[in-house]
Amino acid sequence: MSIKETIHSLITDESAKHKRLIEYTTGQLSQGRSLTEVLDDPYVTNRLNPMERRALVEEPEVVAAAQAESLDELRAHLEELAGS
Repeated sequence: MSIKETIHSLITDESAKHKRLIEYTTGQLSQGRSLTEVLDDPYVTNRLNPMERRALVEEPEVVAAAQAESLDELRAHLEELAGS
């Protein structure tokens, strides 16, 4: 099975464990943690192998939350520059 096929099968996993990890990840991102920090969190690493963590970042909810995080950082940076 290729990496893309493996990721696709993991993304379409409807298990409660997978859904809880999506919720945990998006919740942590909304609290200001970076995606890297969340993916390295023991709560995540104890429950997912590296391929499952890789698949987690393809979940639409995680992608949206991570993009919001990046936009918030960019906005704060630009506001800081504008205030200088």
